[in-house]
Order: sequence, then C-alpha cells, then structure tokens
Amino acid sequence: MKRIFTFSVLIISAIIVFGCTTEDDFVVIQGNVSDTQTGDALSGATVLITTPAEFNNVFTRTDENGNYNLGDIDISEVTDFTLSASATGYVDAVRTVKIAPGDNITGFNFELEEEGSDDDQGSDDNGNEVGGESGGPAQIQLTNVTSPAINVAETGGITSTTFTFEVQDSAGRTVDRDYEVMFEIIRGPGGGEYITPEIGKTDNDGLVTSNLVSGDSSGTVRMQAVIEREDIGVTIRSTPVIVSISSGFPHPANFNVGPNVYNFDAYGLIDEDHKNNITASVGDLKGNPVKQGTAVYFSSKYGGLVNGSATTNENGFATVNLSANGSSPQDHPNGIGFIDVTAQTVDKDNNYIYETFSMLLTTPQAVISVEPDVMNVSNGGSQNFDVTITDLNGYPMAANTQIEINTGTGLNASGDIVSLQLGDYFQAGPGSTEFSVSISDADPDEAQTTDGSFTITVTSPSGAVTTKTIKGTRAKVNGN
Repeated sequence: MKRIFTFSVLIISAIIVFGCTTEDDFVVIQGNVSDTQTGDALSGATVLITTPAEFNNVFTRTDENGNYNLGDIDISEVTDFTLSASATGYVDAVRTVKIAPGDNITGFNFELEEEGSDDDQGSDDNGNEVGGESGGPAQIQLTNVTSPAINVAETGGITSTTFTFEVQDSAGRTVDRDYEVMFEIIRGPGGGEYITPEIGKTDNDGLVTSNLVSGDSSGTVRMQAVIEREDIGVTIRSTPVIVSISSGFPHPANFNVGPNVYNFDAYGLIDEDHKNNITASVGDLKGNPVKQGTAVYFSSKYGGLVNGSATTNENGFATVNLSANGSSPQDHPNGIGFIDVTAQTVDKDNNYIYETFSMLLTTPQAVISVEPDVMNVSNGGSQNFDVTITDLNGYPMAANTQIEINTGTGLNASGDIVSLQLGDYFQAGPGSTEFSVSISDADPDEAQTTDGSFTITVTSPSGAVTTKTIKGTRAKVNGN
C-alpha cells in the first residue's frame, strides 16, 4: 500500500444542523486500523462516515501508529453511524454503531484483509480503489522534505530545504490537474526565514513543491499549505512542523570553556603524555550548538602548553590538550602555580569573542606532616593524628590524587584518608589539605608489647608517589 510517512490532514466540511444543540452534543469517534493477519498498524488509511447522508463526506486518515480521530460531529438525537475503513491493497471494512449526543466512542477499530488473501471473499484486485476521474482537492499531505534540519544563513552549512505535498480528493486519489497551493510560515524564529515560491501549482501527479530558506535565527518552523476551494466555499489546510533551523553563529552568552580538572599536577613536570583536556562549549543565540567544524583558538598565559586550535563537533564542543611542559608559573596575580587559559572564536558580526579561566599547576610530589609524629597506642585503645598533605608550594594536591593509609600488624586505621580520591581544590583547609586519622589496637588480648607503625601513601595522577611512616609502640597490660 502507499504510505505517506509524515503527516495527515483532517478535512471536515462544514455541516449545518438545524435545531438547537450545545457543545456537549458533539461526538468523537476514535480507533485504530491494522492488518488483520500481522496486526501491523496501517498508516494513511482512510476512515469515512458513509451514513447518515449528511455526514458522508466526513473522513480522516490514520497516523503513523494507525490511529484515527473523527471529532466535532454534531447530533441532537440517537443516530446510527456507518463507517468505512480503506487502504490501498486491502479490502474495505465497514462497521455500524449507535451514537447518542455527547458520546466519546473509543476503540472503534478496523482490521483489514489484504487483497488476494484467503479471507478476501472474491474481491477483485482493485476492490478497495475508487475508479474514475479524481474529484476536487480535499486533503493535502506532506510527502517529502529533503533536509528536516538546516543551518542559519551564512554559516556555511545547508541553509535551504525543498518540500513536496500531494493533493488528493476525498477518495484518496491524487488530483490530475493544476490546482493553486499557497504556502506561508505561521510560526518561526523570526530571523528572516522565507518560502519561495509562495504559490505553486500541482502537476499531473497531484504534487506541488516549494522551498524554505533560513534566516539569521535558529528555531522550529511551522509552515502552512492552503488551497481555497472557492467553488464550494471550503479552505483546505495542512500545517505540519517540517523543519528546524539551528547551528547559528557563536554568541558570547553561550560560549564557555573549562578544563577536565582545575588543579593539574604539572608544575615543573615535563611529560608529553600527561595531559589535561580543555573544552569549549559553543552555542548560538538560541543556545543551539553551532555548526559542526566551527573553529576555536586556545592559548595559555603564565605557563602550560595548549596545542592551538580545534573545531566543534556535532554537539558544539571543541577540545584541546594542556600538556605538562615543565612550566613553573611565578607571576600570576593569584600566586605561584596559577595560569590563565583563553578560548577565542568569532560571532556573526565578525567580532572576536573570548572566554578565560584560571587553573592551578601543582607539583606531583607531596609534603606530608603528621602530629604527633610518634605512635603510642595503649592496650585496646587508639590514638588520633592530624595529617597535612600539600604540594611543594603549599597547595592542595592535584584533583584525583589517591591517598591511602596502611597499618602494621595488630593495628587498624580509621578516618577520612584511609582510602581517599582527592577532589578538585585550589584552597588549603579541611578536606583539601587537612585530615585526621585514628590508629587503634586490633588485638587487645595479645600480651606482648610490640612495635607498631602506619604509612601514608600519596599518589598523584602523573604517577609520582610520596610516603611517610609513623612508628611507635603497641603497649600491652603485661608489658614485656
């Protein structure tokens, strides 16, 4: 069967009903049309009211899930309705239902048999098709869009798309002479987007084509195709949402840059393989990603080595690496070890836009201080220690530094650095450079006083290892 893959249009002719009715009298009929053998939904199937006679030109098409909806049917008394469902390649199905004013009929489904199947009771090959010449236009269906997403004008991407509609009569046949179809944008970003031509005529296959051209703003475009049937006083419309315009020029409000980590253990370190990703997020005025391939230039000041420029991916991200090049920054206003990294690109007016952040280069080696510096754990007791861990310049160790404590025989350790992955810190203080640990006797029943110790191990992301061991005794009641 022929499938129209996007949108269907419900055309309901005006119905004049004499007598007094209220909005509550309107009837809605809903259901589904499917293949009786496979259960597959039939999209684009026609559901038509055949009786009563005053409603026999009311019809609709099923959506992509095979669902249909016939609404705003105005009756004033209980009425028998007969509905017919048809689809190309299938035998028509007919059902009748008694409806009272205000009813909402749901689940009024149709199952269609394929022509030529065992259940097709002698129907000819074209039993569900309407013969003869086509009638006048009754519906407009979108059949093709070359590019459902286009770019903002002048960005270098695709900035126009071609769309095609098919015009059909009430029986679903394509019209066979030229009818005038008018196109207009009824909702858009308002950036100068336009349709050309604004008026087209159907060809011998009932098809009419036009083009949407983007402007300088991103957003979704809702377009209307209209046929005026002056001969019967009916306006036929199709208003599918067909195109999104995106990927405009970079805008300062949506230009951001930052590192994978702000505290990077590269102070004084030369290691080509030790890198920190720096990423710029580049959006247009509406916050959409800019066009893929937009260039962003990166640079660093006071230290570090940034490998130049990068282009945005489909999500608007551009990434470079900051490498450990042996820098030992001294002159930054924030102090030793700080550097600035700047990302730069160009907006729609050819002005440079910049975004800068500061980060800290710390040493891979750590300084570990412990108070008290001698261990003396009583029998069955514990001893608390204050631990300070910094880099050689007094800053917190780099983000993701691993800190562990290992105890000697008969001892347990507890506290915040028994096994810790350090966060991303600039400032010294509790949780970044100041910690506590408690060492306790794990075997109070042991009689003999023994030596004891615990070791603090600090491993930086670059692989540098610093250790400090605190020694002492495990005192016991029986002494020697």
